[in-house]
Amino acid sequence: MKKTPLKALMIILFCAILLTSCRSSYIYQIPEQTNDGWQVASLDDVGIAGKTLGKLIERIHDNTYQNIHSILIVKDGKLVFEEYFGGYEFDYQGDQFWGEFIEYDVDTMHNVASVTKAFTSALIGIAIDNGFIEDEAEKVFAFFPEYSHLNDEGKDRITLEHLLTMTSGLEWNEIDVSLTTRDTSNDLIQLFFVPDPIEYILAKPVIAEAGTRWYYSGGDVNLLGEVIKRATGLSVDDFAEKYLFTPLGISEYEWSYINPDIVYTSGDLKLRPRDMAKFGYLYLNDGVWNGERVVSKEWIEDSTKEHAAIPYAEWVREYGDRYGYQWFLKTYYADSRSYDSFMRDGWGGQRITVFPELDMVVVLTGGNYATHAPVNEIVSNYILPAVR
Repeated sequence: MKKTPLKALMIILFCAILLTSCRSSYIYQIPEQTNDGWQVASLDDVGIAGKTLGKLIERIHDNTYQNIHSILIVKDGKLVFEEYFGGYEFDYQGDQFWGEFIEYDVDTMHNVASVTKAFTSALIGIAIDNGFIEDEAEKVFAFFPEYSHLNDEGKDRITLEHLLTMTSGLEWNEIDVSLTTRDTSNDLIQLFFVPDPIEYILAKPVIAEAGTRWYYSGGDVNLLGEVIKRATGLSVDDFAEKYLFTPLGISEYEWSYINPDIVYTSGDLKLRPRDMAKFGYLYLNDGVWNGERVVSKEWIEDSTKEHAAIPYAEWVREYGDRYGYQWFLKTYYADSRSYDSFMRDGWGGQRITVFPELDMVVVLTGGNYATHAPVNEIVSNYILPAVR
C-alpha cells in the first residue's frame, strides 16, 4: 500500500483545520435597510464590540446555546445587530412542542408566547389615553354586568390595575400545573375547553385580597382583552390594528383565539422580531415611534415601575423580583456592573428586554419549550459585555 508522506499529511491536516475555522468564524454584517421604519447602523457606530458578539454566534453554531431563532439589538435608536437561525416552529401537540423546521429570517413571524401580555397591557393604556376607559382604577365587574351574580365583597375590590399586575387574588393554577405536562387541569388550558371562558375566570374564588399577592395568571390578562372589547366596541385584534400596529408600521401579525368571539390576549401572538423590537423601542422612547405618539408617557412610566413583588425564588432568578403592568423588572450583572431593565418574557425563549440606561433594546426568539432557554446567559455573558 502506498504511504502518504508526512509532509503531505500535515498539509492536509492544516487545510482541514483552516476550512473548519473558516466555516465556524462569524462575519458581522450591518442589518439590511428596508422601508419598515428602522434606521440601521454598525456596531462600531454605537460602541458595541463585534468580536464579543461574534463569540456568541459561534456558541450558537457549535450548539453550546441551542434552539435560538433570532437575536436583535437596537442601540441609540438604530438597529445594529440582527441574526437569524434555523429552528422548529411552535406546535403544542408536537414532540418537545416542535412543529416544522424552518430557516428563520427577517420576514418570518414568530410565536411570541407570553410576550403578548405586554401588548395587551399597552392596549389598555391606549384605551385609557383615548377616553374609552377612565383609568386603571375602574372595577372589573363594572365591565361584566351579566356576571354580577358571580360578584362578592372580595371580587368587588378587583380593579383593572390588579389584572395588569397579576394581583387579582382570584384562584388560578397556571404555574402549579405546568403547561409542559399538557395537563388539562391547568386553568389556562381549561379556557379552551369550557363553554364560557369569561364566566370560568370570574367564577373563581378569591384566595387573597386584591393587590396583596402576585400570582402568574393568564386569566387576569384574558379578562383585560375582554375589557378592551367591551369598552371600545372593537375586538382586540381590530383595536390593536388601528391604535398600535398601524402607527408602528406593523403589517404582519397574527392573533390566536380562545374561541371565535374571544381573542387570546395572554399568548401566541405572532410577530416578526423587527416588530417586537419596535414595541420595545416604543417603551424605551416614552411612547413615541418615528415622531408620532402612540401611547402616553405616563402609561409607559406606570407600566415599567414596581407594582408587585414576585414571591417565587425561581421566578426571581429567571425573570426579576418585581412586576409592573405585565412587564418584569430585572437587574442584570455583567463585568462587575449592574444594569436595570424591564422585560417581557415568553415560553421557549421569547424576550423583549429594554435597558434605559444603555438606550438599548434586545430581542430574542427561540424554541426551548421543553428545555432551558439560555436567554439570561446570552445577555449577561455576551451582549452586555459587548457594550463599551
